[in-house]
Amino acid sequence: MAIQREDATPRSPRVSIGLPVYNGEAFLSAAIESILNQAYTDFELIISDNASTDATEEICRAFATHDPRIRYFRQSENLGAAPNYNFTFGKARGEYFKWAAHDDVHHPTLLEETVRGLDEHPEATLSYSRVRKINEHGEVIGTYDYLEDDLRIDDSSPHRRFSDMICVPHNCVAFFGLMRREQLALTPLHAAYEGSDRNLLAEMALRGPMHRVPEYLFDRRDHPNTYSRTRNKVRLRDRVEWWDTKQAGRIKFPTWKRAGEYAKSIRRVDLSTRERVACYAQLPRWLFGPRWYRQRWVHLLRDLANACLQLIGRRIQSGRASDN
Repeated sequence: MAIQREDATPRSPRVSIGLPVYNGEAFLSAAIESILNQAYTDFELIISDNASTDATEEICRAFATHDPRIRYFRQSENLGAAPNYNFTFGKARGEYFKWAAHDDVHHPTLLEETVRGLDEHPEATLSYSRVRKINEHGEVIGTYDYLEDDLRIDDSSPHRRFSDMICVPHNCVAFFGLMRREQLALTPLHAAYEGSDRNLLAEMALRGPMHRVPEYLFDRRDHPNTYSRTRNKVRLRDRVEWWDTKQAGRIKFPTWKRAGEYAKSIRRVDLSTRERVACYAQLPRWLFGPRWYRQRWVHLLRDLANACLQLIGRRIQSGRASDN
């Protein structure tokens, strides 16, 4: 789906927040309230309802009635997660932009501190805070520090930042950070393939350092219905529709796709020849990780095997249909 950008106007808010949602009634109210209660108030909240079938629409319209900062859009059909995320970006008018999930919680000073982070660090492409993990009851059950503290996100060298984004295990919590809209617009945004959030962060790291607020100002909710919990219960070929409904049934090569997109990011960003070569040198490291089960070449072979099985299955089904 092509992204139609909305131009900024003299009355545009400084920050745009995109909240894509599908059947999020359980946690949506708490998520919206945490955004509306921010100490920093110069923002717009763009909600894109992906044709929900529960009470999501009623909840969103009730909030929008009482707060003019909310712009609510309801899709006529389920677009899939990636197009719905990107729709909110297309409607954004602010200088800064962030995505928000329907089940996460923003602390009151999150926007204030991340806006300050980008204002005081003009070289930074993204600002985010430390993140706590909460359960479905809102109870704190952990943090993401053990995966984030070693990332060289503020290093002066693009290839070091890029290397850590793609080679060091982390949970991509920076994906929900505050980004410079003009920088984000130069990327493929939230692409429709497995692991695209990591690819996006890698490109943002190529474009500039990232800033992390030292306080815990964001709560990421872990509950039984999150995508990270349910994806392993569904075959990859069946998860394609979750990302983009128009791609349902297509044969996919997700690891090949990610590798190709990393290479495209390196080509897309304005880098010195030395840095560009150093970035390309990180791709073999990404392919051949320290542990065999993390080595992406294994996943490349798996993608080919899955594609062959799908083709064989289609041939068999086609033959049975012709026999009938």
